Amino acid sequence: TEYKTEFSMWAISASPLVVTTPLMNCSTADGKPIMRNGGQGIRGLTHPAMEKKRSCTINRVAQLSKASCEEGKSYGCFDNNQSMWTEHGCRAYFTLDGGDRSILCDHDGHERHICDPEDEPTPEVKCTAWISDLQKEILLNKEIIAINQDVTPQGRPVKDGDLTVWARHLSDGSVAVALYNAEDKDEEMFVSFESLGWDKTQQAAVRDLWQHKDMGVATGRYPEKTVTVEAHGTVMLRLTKQTEVVV
Repeated sequence: TEYKTEFSMWAISASPLVVTTPLMNCSTADGKPIMRNGGQGIRGLTHPAMEKKRSCTINRVAQLSKASCEEGKSYGCFDNNQSMWTEHGCRAYFTLDGGDRSILCDHDGHERHICDPEDEPTPEVKCTAWISDLQKEILLNKEIIAINQDVTPQGRPVKDGDLTVWARHLSDGSVAVALYNAEDKDEEMFVSFESLGWDKTQQAAVRDLWQHKDMGVATGRYPEKTVTVEAHGTVMLRLTKQTEVVV
C-alpha cells in the first residue's frame, strides 16, 4: 500500500524517482539461493602472505555495483586459502577455482574488503534478472508513469492546508487526481469537480490507474458518495471532461 502511495505521489508531483532494488536472483545448480557470507570487511589490511602451493582462479558471475569490477585492479583472489578481495566499490557474485566455490562480495566503500566463500562447494552459479510481482505492478504501471512524464507543472493539493486531495492538470486537458490517506485508519474520500476549476455540472469519465479500470462517467464529483481509501493508501484517478454532442 505505502509503496503504491509513494509511486502515486511521485507521479502527481512530477518528481524524479530513483529506484534501488536488487534485480539479480542468483542460485546454485541445485536451485538453492546463494546466501550472504559472514565475512567482514577489513579496513586498510591485505590478506596475510601464505606459502605458495597453487594459484587461485576467480570469475565474476554478476556485477552488482555501478563502480567497475576489473580483475587485478578492483578484485582478485588469494592463493591457497580460497578467499578473495574487492576494493574501489566493486560488488559482485564470484566463483573461485573454476566454479568449485561461490561467493558474494557485497561491501560498500573504496577500501579493501576480504570475502570468504560459502562452506559448501557450488559447481555452478546461475543469475537471472528478477523482480517481484508487486514491483512489476508498481514499476511497470504505464498509466501512472504517463502522469509523471507529462510536461505540465507539478500537481498540488486542491485546498491549502489539506493534503488529502491532489490534482495535476495534464497536457491533453484531463486531470490526474490522488486521494491520499495519511491516517492510520481507512477514510472515506471524494473529489469535487469545482475544486479542479470545473463547473459543478461538468461530466467526466473516470479511470482508476491502479485498477486499470474505467469507473464510468461522474457529474460534479467522484464518486457520487465516497470511496474508501485504506490507511496510508492512495487512489489514483484520471478525469477526462465529457462534452455533449448536439445533433
